[in-house]
Amino acid sequence: MLVLGGCKDTVFFSSVPSYPVQFELNIWAEYPHFVPDNGFQTLCFTKQRYEIDYLGYAGLLIWVDMNAQYKAADLCCPHCLTREPVRVDGFYAVCDKCGEQYDLSFGLANPMKGISKEALRHYTVLSGNGKLRVSP
Repeated sequence: MLVLGGCKDTVFFSSVPSYPVQFELNIWAEYPHFVPDNGFQTLCFTKQRYEIDYLGYAGLLIWVDMNAQYKAADLCCPHCLTREPVRVDGFYAVCDKCGEQYDLSFGLANPMKGISKEALRHYTVLSGNGKLRVSP
């Protein structure tokens, strides 16, 4: 028996609790510097700006990686699972509790140093017409 299957989006398991994520940025008006042409950059949001903003479990990290792609992840360390957000230090998101460093440079947010076994919880980013939309 021959089984043919199509490619589907890969779903990655995350230990980080699933909390609502809905966030939109008008890049041209609010963050005109936050464009892929300007290289690696990060933005962190831990408080709602508007009532319609939902920032996941510990907050929202949005970045432009070294491949000039917009990426987004939860600020929760998947090893510690606290609502204390990781902090950005250069190309890394760093958990001050366990010491893990998550490499943001190429968009994967994989653990690089420490004891965590999984990447930061990723979110979907859509961009167009000067806007970024982040969703689960």
